[in-house]
Amino acid sequence: MIARNCKWIAGAFLIAAIVHVTSLLLLPRLIVVRTMSVMARSASANTILHPPRPSARSRTVVRPSPDLLYSICVYDLRAADGAVRVSIHDMPDTYWSVSVFDADTNNFYALNDRQAKTGVADFLLAESAAPANDERLPVVAAPTSRGIVLFRILVSDDARMAELDAARRHALCAPYRAG
Repeated sequence: MIARNCKWIAGAFLIAAIVHVTSLLLLPRLIVVRTMSVMARSASANTILHPPRPSARSRTVVRPSPDLLYSICVYDLRAADGAVRVSIHDMPDTYWSVSVFDADTNNFYALNDRQAKTGVADFLLAESAAPANDERLPVVAAPTSRGIVLFRILVSDDARMAELDAARRHALCAPYRAG
């Protein structure tokens, strides 16, 4: 009886393994593709979106925190001739961060207020070949030509909301032109 069912059990395990591996390889990319397509309805690539403060119904960002303001940019290095400048400056005295995710949802770069002691983050996101960079900005090599840049700012006091919102609106995610 076991010998008769061995083929069925082996077949079930094989199918389960194929489904498992396929989902591990494809699901992250499908998540990013879906997120980028939703954002593309509101803005083109290499342009920052500043959505309202998250609420219980917000789902642009997975599991958003109502204590954070998010700004998000879909980067496309091909559309930007190989390099995108990511910059924030004059950040207020509160937690903030910039995280960059590739097309497979891998977080390959992050910088926060404690690491960037001056309240500034300014770097080039580029393909593996370093672009011409007259300003000598740090270059972060992107593993994929498309992905997401996510800016976060902590709202620790609602009275500072206008100040924090104004600060995030000075962020830049745009094609870099050496010049």
